[in-house]
Amino acid sequence: MKKIVVSVIAFGCFILSATAQDKMDRHDHLHHQREMVIKQLNLTPDQQKQLDANRANFKTQMIALNKDESITVKEYRDKKYALRKEQKEDFMKLLTPDQKTKLIQIRQDMKAKADTMAIKRLDRMKLKLNLSNEQIATIKANRQAARSKIEAVMQNDSLSRTDKQAQLVAIRDANKDSMKTVLTADQYNKWEDMKKQRMERMNGIAQ
Repeated sequence: MKKIVVSVIAFGCFILSATAQDKMDRHDHLHHQREMVIKQLNLTPDQQKQLDANRANFKTQMIALNKDESITVKEYRDKKYALRKEQKEDFMKLLTPDQKTKLIQIRQDMKAKADTMAIKRLDRMKLKLNLSNEQIATIKANRQAARSKIEAVMQNDSLSRTDKQAQLVAIRDANKDSMKTVLTADQYNKWEDMKKQRMERMNGIAQ
């Protein structure tokens, strides 16, 4: 019997375990982001028509998958992963070379914006935890290394869903362990409290 498990791995600078509400919020945010990107690509009427057809086909396949009670949880997740991968490939086939170049630039701009926000959060963390310049330098280096690993995993289409998930979880755990070596015990506890408060604020805004 297939069971729907309420969990998600979110990635960025860190990968965090999320609540069901947070999963929905992230889904809405990602959907909005995708729509904004598509709008910037200026699809032609024919491209938009094909995109709508691809989306309709994906939705039909997902409905059928959700109704299939004969498969295991792993089989369900693997098939969903495969459908999303196929949907991504179909979208890329729609784009012209110029649009693909523009898509790369849009993603770079989004990454730059995320980097700026991450720096601001790190500055606030430095003040609240009274971090030394050496601690800040180490944290920045660790975060950049983690981000590079995350990007490599996410872009590796040869990995299965379970292998990709396992590697992302390993990166998350390694990052948490690295913070324990950089921060003092008191700083680490305060950092955990800061993360908890941030998630509570995010959930509060969403509600």
